[in-house]
Amino acid sequence: MVADSARTAPIARRIFDPTLWQAEQPLRVVLIGTDWEVRVWQALLRIPMGRLATYSGIAGKVCSPAAARAVGAAVGKNPIAFVVPCHRVIGKAGELTGYHWGLTRKRAMLGWEAGKMAAAA
Repeated sequence: MVADSARTAPIARRIFDPTLWQAEQPLRVVLIGTDWEVRVWQALLRIPMGRLATYSGIAGKVCSPAAARAVGAAVGKNPIAFVVPCHRVIGKAGELTGYHWGLTRKRAMLGWEAGKMAAAA
């Protein structure tokens, strides 16, 4: 794989600049995984910015209330961090749990979103 900054920079700008987020021009992504993984990733896409969800809550939304661990496994396989907001998923007791890219990055992403939400209020 070869990095192509000229092609990816406009996409990255659309992802990280909320002023470029437009409902009439959604960012299109293709998620390739098992049926279960894709259902979990679709549930992640429904978590609004600035909000959090739990693994068990997502399990309930994908019709498998007892499958919180399986949800965690699917969340960990998310191929598009931030775009598919796996960082918005926390443990049932409110704790930040493991994150594929590290808890420091998860905290930073949640903090960035909290800052954007506060500035918009």
